[in-house]
Amino acid sequence: MAQENRWYKNGTALLQEIDNAKVEPGMVLLWFLGQLGFVIKIHETVLYIDALLNDFADEKGNYRIYKPPFDIDKGIRADYFICTHNHGDHLNLDTILPQARANPQTRFIVPMPVRTVLTGAGVEEARVIGAREGEDIPLSPDISLSPVAAAHTDYEQDSNGNYTCLGYVIRGNGVGIYHAGDTLVTPRLVKTLQALKPIDIAILPVNGGDWKRTAEGIIGNMHIEDAVQLIQALDVDLAVPAHYDMMNNNSVNPAHFADVMYRTCPQQKYHIFALGEQFCYRK
Repeated sequence: MAQENRWYKNGTALLQEIDNAKVEPGMVLLWFLGQLGFVIKIHETVLYIDALLNDFADEKGNYRIYKPPFDIDKGIRADYFICTHNHGDHLNLDTILPQARANPQTRFIVPMPVRTVLTGAGVEEARVIGAREGEDIPLSPDISLSPVAAAHTDYEQDSNGNYTCLGYVIRGNGVGIYHAGDTLVTPRLVKTLQALKPIDIAILPVNGGDWKRTAEGIIGNMHIEDAVQLIQALDVDLAVPAHYDMMNNNSVNPAHFADVMYRTCPQQKYHIFALGEQFCYRK
């Protein structure tokens, strides 16, 4: 179904750019893969987070409206594949399993209650890290990941008290990046993130929610106005809106984000990515 080619860069050219890009001190590089999917490169470590790299269509009539950036069956260079929760546009076994088969060096980080989804599908247990809020995960000597509970409608937990939906604060090379996953803004979230400051870059879902999508079983996230207020509350340096572009029935116009930013906090830095675009952030 996905026919449109919207990519600024894709295919081999994109993969080579990620592989060959040099990261200097005080710098991180980011590439946008659509929805909430990003590649983050810190030093020589390559992280894929919420990357949906297969075609997607379900029985409810949801489908991605542009093609994946490259063929995942051959595998890609990735030190870590990180997923925020077990929804098909954030964690998809048609992306995870080919990558696990093709690149035995890749490790996978998912919320602890979701760990068995991967191991039950055949990914070796030693390669799958279960993330819990409050327990930092070292990714390299200079890179760490701090899981943050996410309220995807509510704070859902398993019987052991582990949260099923997470965001992550990734810190390395002197830069802090918050990838929110799917979440609403709550007082609890603000308090948790304030304790993890400084946050230089915040990647936030802005697809909101409404009664029609809720009736169709489509779960929304924070609205644009909520995202902007969260950015201000955390003294974020660079704001990045996401989760507005991939699915046929769950999109918003990111120009609305730019409009709210311009009207309410024109001094705030932000960036709206093109698909497959490289962005260099320097401290």
